[in-house]
Amino acid sequence: MNKKMITIIAALAMCTAMAGCSESEPASSSKAETTTTTTAAAESAAPVESNADESTADESAVTNVGTTDYDVDGDFRAFEQLKDKYDGNYLASLTGQMTNNGTKYTICIKDGKAYQSLTIQGMKSYTVCPGDGKLYNISEGTTTYSIEDFDESELKAADILFGATLDFDHAYVDTTTNVVQEYYNLDSSVSGGEGQIVYGFDGATYDLQQVVLLPEGADESSAVYFTVDSIGEADDSLLTVPDLSAYTEE
Repeated sequence: MNKKMITIIAALAMCTAMAGCSESEPASSSKAETTTTTTAAAESAAPVESNADESTADESAVTNVGTTDYDVDGDFRAFEQLKDKYDGNYLASLTGQMTNNGTKYTICIKDGKAYQSLTIQGMKSYTVCPGDGKLYNISEGTTTYSIEDFDESELKAADILFGATLDFDHAYVDTTTNVVQEYYNLDSSVSGGEGQIVYGFDGATYDLQQVVLLPEGADESSAVYFTVDSIGEADDSLLTVPDLSAYTEE
């Protein structure tokens, strides 16, 4: 697989089994992630900017309604606050939104090391770049693994929150849900294609709630939407060489 992710969706949708870290063909678990990501792209909806009369919204059906002090034309950007706190050192858990069961993702980044896991219907596969120049792909479902060379210059491709984000484009406030949406352009040299990444923040606390990927020219039906379940500092225990004694090398 090319070092640059084949599509913008594969790029940021958890970087399909660390596709950005390796040129070799992905393991079977990686192929499963690609299929799931494509499904999510077809079934998800981006946070589009509504032109409807917001005064007619059914507020009884809306949660987290409030009045944010966010100024779309101001200097403050919630993403910059997030980046200052977590860039280069974070552990994030996300759920890809699908019509059946959400796909669970975990990403851990620290000191040039990376960990990513994917769980689909209870089946987990994960990839570790522990800083030894190698990339370990492990499938718990098939109890198999593979080891590849890891180019640390490609670490950006594994970093869903910050690795491919370039300049700020615009912001939008959904006043019915009190969500601040900040739109940023993507670095095509990392993502493998043009497009934008949208960060959704709670309008009161500016906590990150969602990440949406918008390929160039895409409509809302081809966006990829993730909810952020949690985010905190990196867990060093995830960034070590895995115990492969019970696994078979492919």
